[in-house]
Amino acid sequence: MTQVASAEVHDGRDEAKSDEIVLDASGLAKVFGNGSSPVRAVDGVDLRVRHGELLLIMGPSGSGKTSLLTMIGGLLRPTSGVVRIGGHDITSMKESELPEMRRHLVGFVFQTFNLLESLSALENVEIALNLAGVRGRQARDKARRLLTDLGLGTRLDFKPRSLSGGEKQRVSIARALANDPQILLADEPTANLDSKHGHDVVVLLRDIVRKQKRSVVIVSHDHRIREVADRVLWLEDGRIKDIGKLARDPVCMMIVEETGSLTYAYDGRTYHFCAQGCRREFIHTPHMFVGRNSSEASGKGASARLDEVESQDSDD
Repeated sequence: MTQVASAEVHDGRDEAKSDEIVLDASGLAKVFGNGSSPVRAVDGVDLRVRHGELLLIMGPSGSGKTSLLTMIGGLLRPTSGVVRIGGHDITSMKESELPEMRRHLVGFVFQTFNLLESLSALENVEIALNLAGVRGRQARDKARRLLTDLGLGTRLDFKPRSLSGGEKQRVSIARALANDPQILLADEPTANLDSKHGHDVVVLLRDIVRKQKRSVVIVSHDHRIREVADRVLWLEDGRIKDIGKLARDPVCMMIVEETGSLTYAYDGRTYHFCAQGCRREFIHTPHMFVGRNSSEASGKGASARLDEVESQDSDD
């Protein structure tokens, strides 16, 4: 199986090479009900995810996030559109073919963990391997290795009722990784966790992307995930809006959109400015601003734009 992916909307930018794409969804729509008042939960979404990147999809309640995620994972049939994972058109598969696809191509992480209470942590991961045809010592050794890598080496024989929320979610993540899926799909993975355990899960998902070069798509309200996501998309009324690429003005520290902003190249790097005044001040004394809060420029640009989108949404 190939490994993971980044996400981008089909927006006319440089096309990704086909062998980099793990997930390719085109014209995806889901309509519930019929007659005079159908509900269009997802409305013509185009989405691509590449190898080794973490995509976060946010939006208000009822925006269609979970419907989109379950269609991507083959749990819900779209009304129209196509979903391809690793080049496989899962929307054209028969119902009898979908379980096999899900066992090998997709790993799911759920808000409510969905662990079997009568089984130990080790057995919860091992059973996922059994369902994919891996049995005996091979399955047990792999389950043990996955859980140990996620910091649960001393909790292998504990049943879910004896585990904390964060530990349960790590078992869930180990189970999702058991069959080396091409993509992980996580539905509100931190929603049932306290601040500390939620942060631990965010860091863990980031490490899975960075170290294993695996693709992860998360739908969530948790703003902490924005800081580790490679890309943040906003879903509202069933439609995707790209938060876009932003930068921080090194003089006033304001967030600006890279496209159309004033720029100045210095020491091999391009800086973006909100106005001519900031640009002139930078040109006059660049050493005063180079490196200033540079770590914020990439990690918090999407976050700031998202705050703006959410603020506009609440004002409306």
